[in-house]
Amino acid sequence: MFTSLFQIAKNTFRESLREPIYLLITLVTLCLIGLFPIFSLFVFSAQEKLVIDSAMATTMVFGWGLAILISSYAISREIDNGTALLLLSKPVQRPVFIIAKMLGILAANSIFCLLCSLATLISLRIASDQFRLDFWVMGVYFGSIALAFIIAAIYNYITRASFPMAAILTMTALLPLVAVFAHFLPYNGERIGLSGPLVPALLLIVFSVWAMGSLATALSTRFNLVSNLLLCSVLFILGLMSDYLIGRNSLEKWEDVPSVKSKAALWISSYTFAPTELADVGRWEKPEKIDQGEVFIVWSSKSNPRILPENLGKNPAAIWNDSDDWKNKLTDLSDKPVVMGTYNPETQNWEQKTIASERNLVPSTAKGMDAAFTSYIFRHSDNPPRTPAGGSYLYPYPKKGSWLATAVYAAIPNWQLFWMADALSNKLTVPTSYVLYGAAYSIVMNIMLMLLAIILFWEREVGKQIIT
Repeated sequence: MFTSLFQIAKNTFRESLREPIYLLITLVTLCLIGLFPIFSLFVFSAQEKLVIDSAMATTMVFGWGLAILISSYAISREIDNGTALLLLSKPVQRPVFIIAKMLGILAANSIFCLLCSLATLISLRIASDQFRLDFWVMGVYFGSIALAFIIAAIYNYITRASFPMAAILTMTALLPLVAVFAHFLPYNGERIGLSGPLVPALLLIVFSVWAMGSLATALSTRFNLVSNLLLCSVLFILGLMSDYLIGRNSLEKWEDVPSVKSKAALWISSYTFAPTELADVGRWEKPEKIDQGEVFIVWSSKSNPRILPENLGKNPAAIWNDSDDWKNKLTDLSDKPVVMGTYNPETQNWEQKTIASERNLVPSTAKGMDAAFTSYIFRHSDNPPRTPAGGSYLYPYPKKGSWLATAVYAAIPNWQLFWMADALSNKLTVPTSYVLYGAAYSIVMNIMLMLLAIILFWEREVGKQIIT
């Protein structure tokens, strides 16, 4: 079984690289990425953003298009011309056949992404100066592409081997050398080097192309090229808009008090309820990150903690000492937090808020606005959460959302998770944990799409076209 899996995957990989459309799309993508630094001369102090955004978008869009094309060629065309029937007539099981095809297509997509990622790093190195381009590196870059075509032409003439495959493999060998050359070549007496922070963002683009390749492979078991392209385009648009269309109706993990065990970033939202508000709340306050800003925050798990110390100055964190009643970190609490204290260094005053069961603080005899209260809710999330909705005076918590919306939201690939250009433009570093999360998300998605491909191909007629 493993021998058949390896051989079919290897042949699929080689056949994908032999397709002229593969070489054409790769060449167009590499040339576009290499020319983006020229356009960066027309923007002021934003040349890096232009190159990064354009190169990542080009890699993602062309990578998805290439994944759809080669998957259709590798699956639907082989079903039509009888190659699949020939393989399945031998002791090759259908799951082995479709998984091997998918692995071969993913390997071909990986070569494309590798070339585009190297081209993006080199292109950013060329545009590192706002007013001048490093034409030495640009010349070597385009010269290596031309050299790859010359070597492939000579190899094709001598051996009659596939010209597209020879050109792709030659560029795969030459572009890493160009990247090393660009990394160590000094510019104006200084060694600039390639951008290391860009690598995690490029890896996430690779994961998205893998997901699209698996999706296109699964659909190609039942649909031809045009139908596959249409369906993938629809799923692509739905994935881009899934947060707005579906995600806002999915289940949200907003809690009355923050967890003392979670290590993810903590977000807070609030809403002031009046006794006349019995209907659901439309929108709460926009979530804010707890550990951002200049406000100093402490926590207490006691309902009546001691008075907070005054005169902490402009830098309270430097002189703060935890006590039995107040802790600076949630993880140091012995029980769930009940009270939150915030210190403003500008006014040097404390504000104490009860954050647990706030409605219970309203006296039963209170009337009118005296019966109003502010409810605080919390959520642990490494990504900015959506603004919560729902909740009423009698039940001051956001609505949980729909299980169906949650299932659909999880099933449709969320392409926004793989797009880190905005974070890079704000000089933020993509954390390793997020890349690992993206890798796990992509692996799970690919496994589920493999299962879908097996189900769709299980009863697929593969010999009818040849008989007719």
